Amino acid sequence: MRRIILYISIALMFIMNNESLLANEEITGVSNIINKTGTICGKVVDQSTDEPLIGVNIIILNTTLGASTDVRGEFTISHVPVGEVYLVASYIGYNSERRMLVIKNYEITVADFSLYPGIMETGTIVVTGTSTPYLYEDAPVKTEVIPRKLIDQSQACNLAEAMSFQTGVRVENNCQNCNFTQVRILGFDGKYSQLLIDGDPVISSVAGVYGLEHFPEEMIDQIEIVKGGGSALYGGDAIAGTINMITSKPLSNRMHLKYKGVSVDGEYDQEIGAISEIINNDGTSGAYVFLSSRKRNAYDRNEDGYSELGQLRNESLGFNWYYKPILQGELSLRFHHIHEERRGGNDMHLPVHEADIAEYIEHWRYGGSARWDHKLNRDFNYKAYYSFSIIDRQSYFGGLSGDTPEERLDALKLYGKTDNWLHVGGFQLNYQANRHYLSSGVQLTQDMLEDKTVANPAYYIDDIYQNFGVFLQDDFHFGAKDRFEIIAGVRADKHSEINDWILSPRLSAKIDLSEDYKLRASVSTGFKAPQTYDEDLHICGLEGDQRVIRNSSGLKPEKSVSVSAGVEYQKLTGTVPVMISLTGFYTRLENAFTDQFIYADGNVEFWERINSDGAMVHGVEADMGVRPLSNLEFRGGLTYNKSKYDSPIADFNTTNFLRTPDLYGYIRSSFDVSDIINLFTAVVYTGKMNVPHEISVTGQNEPKLVLKNVQDFYVINAGLTLRLPMLKSVSGAISIGIKNLTDAYQEDLDKNAERDPAYVYGPHIPRSIYLGLDMSF
Repeated sequence: MRRIILYISIALMFIMNNESLLANEEITGVSNIINKTGTICGKVVDQSTDEPLIGVNIIILNTTLGASTDVRGEFTISHVPVGEVYLVASYIGYNSERRMLVIKNYEITVADFSLYPGIMETGTIVVTGTSTPYLYEDAPVKTEVIPRKLIDQSQACNLAEAMSFQTGVRVENNCQNCNFTQVRILGFDGKYSQLLIDGDPVISSVAGVYGLEHFPEEMIDQIEIVKGGGSALYGGDAIAGTINMITSKPLSNRMHLKYKGVSVDGEYDQEIGAISEIINNDGTSGAYVFLSSRKRNAYDRNEDGYSELGQLRNESLGFNWYYKPILQGELSLRFHHIHEERRGGNDMHLPVHEADIAEYIEHWRYGGSARWDHKLNRDFNYKAYYSFSIIDRQSYFGGLSGDTPEERLDALKLYGKTDNWLHVGGFQLNYQANRHYLSSGVQLTQDMLEDKTVANPAYYIDDIYQNFGVFLQDDFHFGAKDRFEIIAGVRADKHSEINDWILSPRLSAKIDLSEDYKLRASVSTGFKAPQTYDEDLHICGLEGDQRVIRNSSGLKPEKSVSVSAGVEYQKLTGTVPVMISLTGFYTRLENAFTDQFIYADGNVEFWERINSDGAMVHGVEADMGVRPLSNLEFRGGLTYNKSKYDSPIADFNTTNFLRTPDLYGYIRSSFDVSDIINLFTAVVYTGKMNVPHEISVTGQNEPKLVLKNVQDFYVINAGLTLRLPMLKSVSGAISIGIKNLTDAYQEDLDKNAERDPAYVYGPHIPRSIYLGLDMSF
């Protein structure tokens, strides 16, 4: 391990030494290569309307040079090296266009582009797979993208709802009372997915329990998902995949107001949002500010007096600000504050400790980052960053078991408090050396957790977890027209809960078989260090006992190896863009954590977390996209996987993953009926799966355990948006639609106080009708 750190340190010193040399060459004018440069300028328009396109990404392939178009659709790139370069213009929802240019010393080369609409994801710039920018269609590591346009069309109100239409990804509700959600990637539990904000791992295991519903859609620009082990770049938790929420940044001067009212089978759910963007005249500074508020009433499907969807109140605000003090340097600051209250159970009009069952969680969440990006010259750039997340949580998990004074006093003991402070700091260097693009960096994480949700103070948690990581990556192009690309990388992590260093290598490759066919393959690794907090503890508390989990001595990290290979076809046939891809995947998990019962102390059970056998997931996923008309697009995906543990699950005698269907997928369409009318439809399919069910039996202390193979579901959504041009600088829109058209919903819900709150499956909401109003100016 010392040798590995020594090699990485030498690489860092080599790159830093090159920074000094190259900077000196620029100042003294010694280097002919750097001095011999030209300029590229041009304009980008929509091919069908000839209107300028704002925010188009213009990049020079295999370099760090690029620009974005302004409000007139124009761009300029300076200090372009002389000789042949490949210039690419990309814009979300348009087919990218590239051309070869010959740059001459001190001369201006004009390159205008006229882009044609394509599949919604094409033209997107992605960063998650390599930690460096790539076109979606050219990324060497397969990356799924949820663009802003899809978030708007699907009327998603938060991060959880925005991820409903992705191949191999499922978002599910896991509690009938508090409705906490998790995202499953290729069948694995949500705890095996790493959640990032702008590339930073600032969502802890505590924050992730309810975090998917915390972040409002006003905060999100796009979401990127990379499946398989991602610890070679992002450290712990990236076993099943990595989800990167890219926050919105200012693009123009505008104000946007929105309102949406939803009838959830008769219960009201309303959202109000506001966005303001401002950029100065020369584009050197800008700010994006958002406000959001949501209020949802409780929903009782089976009319037993206990909620299936709890009450929810959410208020959020934040900003994203940037400033460019020098031509190639940018300082950015991001901040958000989120306050949320949610309550499930019964007797909502009473204090929580007087209800028969109550799950109440109130979050005060603060987060943000400070980041400095600097391009020193055409070959070298770096970034330094600091991010933080602060969680202040009040909770109540339990209820009133009787009406005696003692029982009322016992109910008061179930209030809890959790404080979680997470800090992440790091530094990354990128260096272009001919056809090699080298990236290296260091990252330090500190996660402080103080948890007092257990009734007995003897089992409070007061821990500090620290992790130090250092990584190195080489992105290498070779062959005619750079048709071959290989990415080799490794990261070493030292976690405070693990005695030894953890090594996470990866190797990825992309081959352009032709202009239309691409082949991608990857071998990646992931790990998860042990934490003492578990998102299922509150469910145990509702059964009369509270579970305390501590790590055993010598606990090893969970580790994974993921292998994937796929072929992708993308072609513009005349004016019809087509995309088809087929990917096979395999993930092997070792040293899986499991909990072992030790002893009971009154109503508190003491468990110990140990390593057990592993698990395996393998399968295939298919994606399809076609735009037969410029105003009509179809997109769909289907996943088939088998997920098994090495040993049978205790109590259920099965090796199959629970709550994981073998088959699931989606199809959606977007149709611009006219210039002002858009019709969006979607169908999401979830196949049959095994769901555990604990059934209370009168006269018995222990519940009856049953494993049910539940039915499959189809969820149909449809929405219509009418754009209303008002004045020259003012526009509006009205959206109406229905989610879960056929009211597909779980039919065998448990009832009353004895219900199993974890026995929930299928669609998250019943039939819901919405009306949305938008205005921009």
